[in-house]
Amino acid sequence: MGTWWRGTALVAERGIVESIRSRTFKVVTGILLVLSVAAVVVPQMLRSDQTTYTLATAGPAPAGLVAALDAAGRAADFTVRYETRADVAAVRQAVRDGDATAGLVGDSLYTSVGSGTFPIVVAQSVVALETSRRLVEAGLTPAQISGIQSVRPPQQVDVGRVEDARSVVGFAVGIVLFLALTFAGNTIATTVAMEKSTRISEVLLAVLRPSQALVGTVAAVGAVTFLQLLVLVTPLAVAVQVMNDVELPPVAGGDLAIAVVWFVLGFALYAFLFAAAASLVDKITEVGSAIMPVTLVLTGSYLVAITVVARNPEGVWGIAASLFPFTAPIAMPVRWAGGLVPVWQLLLAMALTVGTAVLLVAMASAIYRRALVITGRRVKVTEVFR
Repeated sequence: MGTWWRGTALVAERGIVESIRSRTFKVVTGILLVLSVAAVVVPQMLRSDQTTYTLATAGPAPAGLVAALDAAGRAADFTVRYETRADVAAVRQAVRDGDATAGLVGDSLYTSVGSGTFPIVVAQSVVALETSRRLVEAGLTPAQISGIQSVRPPQQVDVGRVEDARSVVGFAVGIVLFLALTFAGNTIATTVAMEKSTRISEVLLAVLRPSQALVGTVAAVGAVTFLQLLVLVTPLAVAVQVMNDVELPPVAGGDLAIAVVWFVLGFALYAFLFAAAASLVDKITEVGSAIMPVTLVLTGSYLVAITVVARNPEGVWGIAASLFPFTAPIAMPVRWAGGLVPVWQLLLAMALTVGTAVLLVAMASAIYRRALVITGRRVKVTEVFR
Protein backbone atom coordinates (compact mmCIF):
# COMPACT_ATOMS: atom_id res chain seq x y z
CA MET A 1 0.00 0.00 0.00
CA GLY A 2 2.89 2.36 0.77
CA THR A 3 4.34 1.71 -2.68
CA TRP A 4 0.95 2.39 -4.27
CA TRP A 5 0.67 5.76 -2.58
CA ARG A 6 4.23 6.72 -3.47
CA GLY A 7 3.60 6.01 -7.14
CA THR A 8 0.30 7.91 -7.05
CA ALA A 9 1.97 10.85 -5.34
CA LEU A 10 4.63 10.98 -8.06
CA VAL A 11 1.96 11.19 -10.78
CA ALA A 12 0.07 13.86 -8.85
CA GLU A 13 3.24 15.84 -8.18
CA ARG A 14 4.15 15.77 -11.86
CA GLY A 15 0.69 17.02 -12.86
CA ILE A 16 0.66 19.79 -10.23
CA VAL A 17 4.12 21.07 -11.15
CA GLU A 18 3.30 21.15 -14.87
CA SER A 19 0.02 22.96 -14.24
CA ILE A 20 1.50 25.57 -11.90
CA ARG A 21 4.34 26.29 -14.32
CA SER A 22 1.97 26.78 -17.24
CA ARG A 23 1.09 30.25 -18.45
CA THR A 24 -2.61 29.38 -18.44
CA PHE A 25 -2.61 28.64 -14.72
CA LYS A 26 -0.88 31.91 -13.90
CA VAL A 27 -3.22 33.97 -16.06
CA VAL A 28 -6.42 32.29 -14.84
CA THR A 29 -5.37 32.46 -11.17
CA GLY A 30 -4.45 36.12 -11.52
CA ILE A 31 -7.82 36.90 -13.10
CA LEU A 32 -9.66 35.06 -10.33
CA LEU A 33 -7.74 36.98 -7.66
CA VAL A 34 -8.47 40.31 -9.33
CA LEU A 35 -12.17 39.46 -9.68
CA SER A 36 -12.43 38.40 -6.03
CA VAL A 37 -10.74 41.53 -4.71
CA ALA A 38 -12.74 43.73 -7.09
CA ALA A 39 -15.99 42.20 -5.84
CA VAL A 40 -15.12 43.59 -2.39
CA VAL A 41 -13.37 46.85 -3.25
CA VAL A 42 -15.40 48.24 -6.17
CA PRO A 43 -18.78 48.40 -4.34
CA GLN A 44 -17.06 50.23 -1.48
CA MET A 45 -15.53 52.73 -3.89
CA LEU A 46 -18.79 53.37 -5.72
CA ARG A 47 -20.83 53.78 -2.57
CA SER A 48 -20.79 57.23 -0.97
CA ASP A 49 -19.71 57.45 2.67
CA GLN A 50 -22.98 58.96 3.89
CA THR A 51 -26.42 59.52 2.43
CA THR A 52 -27.66 63.10 2.33
CA TYR A 53 -31.33 64.07 2.07
CA THR A 54 -32.72 67.51 1.34
CA LEU A 55 -35.83 68.90 3.03
CA ALA A 56 -37.43 71.99 1.48
CA THR A 57 -39.71 74.16 3.64
CA ALA A 58 -41.64 77.40 3.16
CA GLY A 59 -39.67 79.54 5.54
CA PRO A 60 -37.16 78.27 8.11
CA ALA A 61 -37.61 74.67 9.26
CA PRO A 62 -38.99 74.37 12.82
CA ALA A 63 -36.20 73.98 15.37
CA GLY A 64 -37.82 70.94 16.95
CA LEU A 65 -38.10 69.19 13.61
CA VAL A 66 -34.46 69.97 12.79
CA ALA A 67 -33.35 68.50 16.12
CA ALA A 68 -35.45 65.36 15.62
CA LEU A 69 -34.21 64.74 12.07
CA ASP A 70 -30.58 65.37 13.02
CA ALA A 71 -30.90 62.87 15.87
CA ALA A 72 -32.42 60.30 13.52
CA GLY A 73 -29.60 60.96 11.05
CA ARG A 74 -26.94 60.29 13.65
CA ALA A 75 -28.62 57.00 14.53
CA ALA A 76 -29.16 55.85 10.93
CA ASP A 77 -25.99 57.36 9.40
CA PHE A 78 -27.50 60.01 7.13
CA THR A 79 -27.49 63.80 7.03
CA VAL A 80 -30.24 66.27 6.25
CA ARG A 81 -29.77 69.51 4.35
CA TYR A 82 -32.46 72.14 4.87
CA GLU A 83 -33.46 74.54 2.11
CA THR A 84 -35.87 77.45 2.42
CA ARG A 85 -38.32 78.30 -0.34
CA ALA A 86 -40.58 81.31 -0.69
CA ASP A 87 -43.96 79.56 -0.80
CA VAL A 88 -45.78 76.28 -1.36
CA ALA A 89 -45.39 76.39 -5.13
CA ALA A 90 -41.64 76.77 -4.81
CA VAL A 91 -41.46 73.81 -2.42
CA ARG A 92 -43.49 71.64 -4.79
CA GLN A 93 -41.27 72.68 -7.71
CA ALA A 94 -38.09 71.83 -5.77
CA VAL A 95 -39.38 68.31 -5.09
CA ARG A 96 -40.61 67.88 -8.66
CA ASP A 97 -37.25 68.96 -10.12
CA GLY A 98 -35.29 66.70 -7.80
CA ASP A 99 -33.64 69.58 -5.94
CA ALA A 100 -35.22 68.35 -2.70
CA THR A 101 -35.94 64.84 -1.44
CA ALA A 102 -39.12 65.97 0.30
CA GLY A 103 -40.97 69.19 1.02
CA LEU A 104 -42.89 70.20 4.14
CA VAL A 105 -45.40 73.04 4.34
CA GLY A 106 -47.80 73.04 7.26
CA ASP A 107 -49.64 69.73 7.32
CA SER A 108 -48.59 68.75 3.77
CA LEU A 109 -45.59 66.58 2.97
CA TYR A 110 -44.55 66.60 -0.68
CA THR A 111 -42.69 63.62 -2.10
CA SER A 112 -41.77 62.11 -5.45
CA VAL A 113 -40.95 58.68 -6.85
CA GLY A 114 -37.55 57.58 -5.57
CA SER A 115 -37.69 59.53 -2.32
CA GLY A 116 -36.99 56.36 -0.37
CA THR A 117 -37.74 56.14 3.33
CA PHE A 118 -36.80 59.74 4.17
CA PRO A 119 -40.39 61.07 3.88
CA ILE A 120 -41.44 58.41 6.39
CA VAL A 121 -38.81 59.66 8.83
CA VAL A 122 -40.02 63.25 8.35
CA ALA A 123 -43.64 62.23 8.89
CA GLN A 124 -42.78 60.30 12.05
CA SER A 125 -40.82 63.26 13.41
CA VAL A 126 -43.72 65.65 12.75
CA VAL A 127 -46.14 63.27 14.48
CA ALA A 128 -43.83 62.91 17.48
CA LEU A 129 -43.46 66.69 17.85
CA GLU A 130 -47.20 67.30 17.54
CA THR A 131 -47.91 64.50 20.04
CA SER A 132 -45.52 66.09 22.52
CA ARG A 133 -47.17 69.51 22.09
CA ARG A 134 -50.62 68.10 22.73
CA LEU A 135 -49.44 66.16 25.77
CA VAL A 136 -48.00 69.36 27.23
CA GLU A 137 -51.30 71.13 26.62
CA ALA A 138 -53.04 68.24 28.41
CA GLY A 139 -50.99 68.95 31.51
CA LEU A 140 -48.38 66.18 31.43
CA THR A 141 -44.94 66.96 32.79
CA PRO A 142 -41.80 66.62 30.61
CA ALA A 143 -40.87 63.47 32.57
CA GLN A 144 -44.23 61.87 31.84
CA ILE A 145 -43.97 62.79 28.15
CA SER A 146 -40.47 61.32 28.00
CA GLY A 147 -41.77 58.11 29.56
CA ILE A 148 -44.53 57.83 26.97
CA GLN A 149 -42.15 58.44 24.08
CA SER A 150 -39.68 55.89 25.41
CA VAL A 151 -42.09 53.03 24.74
CA ARG A 152 -40.48 50.66 22.26
CA PRO A 153 -42.31 48.60 19.63
CA PRO A 154 -42.41 44.79 19.99
CA GLN A 155 -39.19 42.98 19.22
CA GLN A 156 -39.16 41.81 15.62
CA VAL A 157 -38.23 38.15 15.14
CA ASP A 158 -37.68 37.00 11.57
CA VAL A 159 -38.97 33.47 11.05
CA GLY A 160 -39.25 33.58 7.28
CA ARG A 161 -36.73 33.56 4.48
CA VAL A 162 -33.34 35.08 5.09
CA GLU A 163 -32.34 38.36 3.54
CA ASP A 164 -31.97 38.65 -0.19
CA ALA A 165 -28.22 39.25 0.09
CA ARG A 166 -27.58 35.76 1.38
CA SER A 167 -29.86 34.25 -1.26
CA VAL A 168 -27.80 36.03 -3.90
CA VAL A 169 -24.67 34.50 -2.37
CA GLY A 170 -26.22 31.03 -2.62
CA PHE A 171 -27.18 31.61 -6.25
CA ALA A 172 -23.63 32.81 -7.05
CA VAL A 173 -22.15 29.81 -5.24
CA GLY A 174 -24.19 27.45 -7.45
CA ILE A 175 -22.88 29.12 -10.59
CA VAL A 176 -19.26 29.06 -9.40
CA LEU A 177 -19.46 25.39 -8.39
CA PHE A 178 -20.95 24.43 -11.73
CA LEU A 179 -18.23 26.28 -13.63
CA ALA A 180 -15.46 24.90 -11.40
CA LEU A 181 -16.64 21.28 -11.74
CA THR A 182 -17.10 21.67 -15.49
CA PHE A 183 -13.67 23.22 -15.94
CA ALA A 184 -11.98 20.60 -13.78
CA GLY A 185 -13.81 17.76 -15.53
CA ASN A 186 -12.84 18.98 -18.98
CA THR A 187 -9.24 19.41 -17.86
CA ILE A 188 -9.11 15.84 -16.58
CA ALA A 189 -10.70 14.49 -19.73
CA THR A 190 -8.29 16.40 -21.97
CA THR A 191 -5.29 15.26 -19.92
CA VAL A 192 -6.32 11.58 -20.05
CA ALA A 193 -7.07 11.71 -23.78
CA MET A 194 -3.82 13.50 -24.52
CA GLU A 195 -1.77 10.97 -22.55
CA LYS A 196 -3.48 8.08 -24.31
CA SER A 197 -3.21 9.54 -27.84
CA THR A 198 0.48 10.44 -27.38
CA ARG A 199 1.29 7.05 -25.79
CA ILE A 200 2.42 8.71 -22.55
CA SER A 201 -0.01 6.48 -20.69
CA GLU A 202 1.83 3.41 -22.00
CA VAL A 203 5.05 4.72 -20.47
CA LEU A 204 3.29 5.33 -17.16
CA LEU A 205 1.64 1.91 -17.18
CA ALA A 206 5.04 0.27 -17.73
CA VAL A 207 6.03 1.25 -14.18
CA LEU A 208 2.71 2.06 -12.50
CA ARG A 209 -0.66 0.46 -11.98
CA PRO A 210 -3.62 1.95 -13.89
CA SER A 211 -5.23 3.00 -10.60
CA GLN A 212 -2.10 4.95 -9.66
CA ALA A 213 -2.08 6.82 -12.97
CA LEU A 214 -5.81 7.54 -12.71
CA VAL A 215 -5.88 8.70 -9.10
CA GLY A 216 -2.67 10.70 -9.52
CA THR A 217 -4.00 12.54 -12.58
CA VAL A 218 -7.35 13.29 -10.93
CA ALA A 219 -5.65 14.42 -7.71
CA ALA A 220 -3.36 16.80 -9.60
CA VAL A 221 -6.19 18.51 -11.45
CA GLY A 222 -8.30 18.60 -8.30
CA ALA A 223 -5.53 20.21 -6.27
CA VAL A 224 -4.88 22.89 -8.87
CA THR A 225 -8.59 23.68 -9.31
CA PHE A 226 -9.10 23.70 -5.53
CA LEU A 227 -6.23 26.18 -5.20
CA GLN A 228 -7.82 28.46 -7.77
CA LEU A 229 -11.18 28.17 -6.01
CA LEU A 230 -9.54 29.22 -2.73
CA VAL A 231 -7.98 32.20 -4.49
CA LEU A 232 -11.47 33.23 -5.59
CA VAL A 233 -13.28 32.55 -2.30
CA THR A 234 -10.77 33.59 0.39
CA PRO A 235 -10.85 37.39 -0.14
CA LEU A 236 -14.66 37.33 -0.17
CA ALA A 237 -14.91 35.18 2.96
CA VAL A 238 -12.41 37.31 4.88
CA ALA A 239 -14.12 40.55 3.84
CA VAL A 240 -17.52 39.26 4.93
CA GLN A 241 -16.22 38.39 8.38
CA VAL A 242 -14.03 41.42 9.17
CA MET A 243 -15.65 44.32 7.31
CA ASN A 244 -18.83 45.78 8.71
CA ASP A 245 -19.84 47.63 5.55
CA VAL A 246 -19.70 44.74 3.09
CA GLU A 247 -23.18 44.29 1.62
CA LEU A 248 -23.37 40.61 2.57
CA PRO A 249 -24.60 38.96 5.76
CA PRO A 250 -21.83 37.59 8.03
CA VAL A 251 -23.22 34.06 7.75
CA ALA A 252 -22.37 34.14 4.04
CA GLY A 253 -18.78 33.39 5.06
CA GLY A 254 -19.99 30.01 6.33
CA ASP A 255 -21.87 29.49 3.07
CA LEU A 256 -18.63 30.01 1.16
CA ALA A 257 -16.81 27.49 3.38
CA ILE A 258 -19.54 24.90 2.81
CA ALA A 259 -19.31 25.60 -0.92
CA VAL A 260 -15.61 24.66 -0.84
CA VAL A 261 -16.45 21.39 0.90
CA TRP A 262 -19.11 20.63 -1.68
CA PHE A 263 -16.64 21.30 -4.47
CA VAL A 264 -14.39 18.58 -3.05
CA LEU A 265 -17.31 16.16 -2.82
CA GLY A 266 -18.64 17.04 -6.26
CA PHE A 267 -15.19 16.75 -7.75
CA ALA A 268 -14.76 13.28 -6.25
CA LEU A 269 -18.16 12.34 -7.69
CA TYR A 270 -17.66 13.58 -11.25
CA ALA A 271 -13.90 13.62 -11.83
CA PHE A 272 -13.46 9.87 -12.25
CA LEU A 273 -16.45 9.73 -14.61
CA PHE A 274 -14.80 12.36 -16.82
CA ALA A 275 -11.53 10.41 -16.75
CA ALA A 276 -13.22 7.10 -17.56
CA ALA A 277 -15.15 8.64 -20.45
CA ALA A 278 -11.99 10.22 -21.88
CA SER A 279 -10.11 6.92 -21.72
CA LEU A 280 -12.50 5.49 -24.32
CA VAL A 281 -11.37 7.84 -27.09
CA ASP A 282 -8.54 7.30 -29.55
CA LYS A 283 -8.06 10.92 -30.62
CA ILE A 284 -8.13 14.03 -28.47
CA THR A 285 -10.68 15.57 -30.84
CA GLU A 286 -13.21 12.94 -29.68
CA VAL A 287 -13.15 14.11 -26.05
CA GLY A 288 -16.16 16.44 -26.38
CA SER A 289 -18.52 13.75 -27.60
CA ALA A 290 -17.14 11.15 -25.17
CA ILE A 291 -17.75 13.23 -22.05
CA MET A 292 -21.09 14.59 -23.28
CA PRO A 293 -23.20 12.23 -21.08
CA VAL A 294 -21.31 13.29 -17.95
CA THR A 295 -21.53 16.95 -18.94
CA LEU A 296 -25.28 16.64 -19.48
CA VAL A 297 -25.76 15.17 -16.00
CA LEU A 298 -23.72 17.98 -14.47
CA THR A 299 -25.58 20.62 -16.48
CA GLY A 300 -28.90 19.07 -15.49
CA SER A 301 -27.88 19.32 -11.84
CA TYR A 302 -27.13 23.00 -12.30
CA LEU A 303 -30.45 23.68 -14.01
CA VAL A 304 -32.34 21.87 -11.26
CA ALA A 305 -30.50 23.91 -8.63
CA ILE A 306 -31.32 27.31 -10.14
CA THR A 307 -34.85 26.55 -11.32
CA VAL A 308 -36.29 24.17 -8.73
CA VAL A 309 -34.23 24.58 -5.57
CA ALA A 310 -33.67 28.34 -5.75
CA ARG A 311 -37.38 29.04 -6.29
CA ASN A 312 -38.76 26.67 -3.66
CA PRO A 313 -36.02 25.41 -1.30
CA GLU A 314 -38.50 23.74 1.05
CA GLY A 315 -40.54 22.00 -1.63
CA VAL A 316 -40.50 18.25 -2.08
CA TRP A 317 -38.47 18.44 -5.28
CA GLY A 318 -36.08 20.97 -3.79
CA ILE A 319 -35.36 18.72 -0.82
CA ALA A 320 -35.01 15.66 -3.06
CA ALA A 321 -32.58 17.45 -5.39
CA SER A 322 -30.43 18.57 -2.46
CA LEU A 323 -30.17 14.97 -1.18
CA PHE A 324 -29.75 13.13 -4.49
CA PRO A 325 -25.97 12.52 -4.90
CA PHE A 326 -25.66 13.72 -8.50
CA THR A 327 -27.49 17.01 -7.88
CA ALA A 328 -26.49 17.59 -4.25
CA PRO A 329 -23.05 19.18 -4.92
CA ILE A 330 -24.76 22.16 -6.56
CA ALA A 331 -28.30 22.03 -5.18
CA MET A 332 -27.46 21.74 -1.48
CA PRO A 333 -25.23 24.87 -1.30
CA VAL A 334 -27.98 26.86 -3.02
CA ARG A 335 -30.62 25.51 -0.64
CA TRP A 336 -28.35 25.92 2.39
CA ALA A 337 -28.09 29.65 1.66
CA GLY A 338 -31.84 29.85 2.32
CA GLY A 339 -31.06 29.31 6.00
CA LEU A 340 -33.77 26.71 6.60
CA VAL A 341 -31.90 23.44 5.98
CA PRO A 342 -31.62 21.14 9.03
CA VAL A 343 -28.06 20.09 9.78
CA TRP A 344 -29.00 16.43 9.56
CA GLN A 345 -30.08 16.88 5.94
CA LEU A 346 -26.75 18.51 5.12
CA LEU A 347 -24.83 15.63 6.72
CA LEU A 348 -27.07 13.05 5.03
CA ALA A 349 -26.50 14.63 1.61
CA MET A 350 -22.74 14.60 2.21
CA ALA A 351 -22.79 10.96 3.30
CA LEU A 352 -24.82 9.88 0.27
CA THR A 353 -22.50 11.79 -2.05
CA VAL A 354 -19.40 10.24 -0.50
CA GLY A 355 -20.88 6.74 -0.76
CA THR A 356 -21.84 7.24 -4.39
CA ALA A 357 -18.41 8.68 -5.17
CA VAL A 358 -16.73 5.56 -3.78
CA LEU A 359 -18.85 3.32 -6.00
CA LEU A 360 -18.18 5.48 -9.04
CA VAL A 361 -14.44 5.46 -8.38
CA ALA A 362 -14.44 1.66 -8.49
CA MET A 363 -16.48 1.58 -11.70
CA ALA A 364 -14.46 4.34 -13.37
CA SER A 365 -11.20 2.65 -12.43
CA ALA A 366 -12.34 -0.56 -14.13
CA ILE A 367 -13.23 1.32 -17.32
CA TYR A 368 -9.99 3.31 -17.26
CA ARG A 369 -7.85 0.22 -16.64
CA ARG A 370 -9.33 -1.73 -19.55
CA ALA A 371 -9.89 1.04 -22.09
CA LEU A 372 -6.48 2.67 -21.74
CA VAL A 373 -4.65 -0.26 -23.32
CA ILE A 374 -6.96 -0.44 -26.35
CA THR A 375 -5.64 1.92 -29.02
CA GLY A 376 -6.28 2.54 -32.70
CA ARG A 377 -10.05 2.98 -32.33
CA ARG A 378 -12.68 4.34 -30.02
CA VAL A 379 -13.78 1.90 -27.33
CA LYS A 380 -17.40 1.25 -26.36
CA VAL A 381 -18.42 1.00 -22.71
CA THR A 382 -20.16 -2.34 -23.29
CA GLU A 383 -16.95 -3.71 -24.76
CA VAL A 384 -15.00 -2.75 -21.66
CA PHE A 385 -17.26 -4.73 -19.34
CA ARG A 386 -17.29 -7.91 -21.41
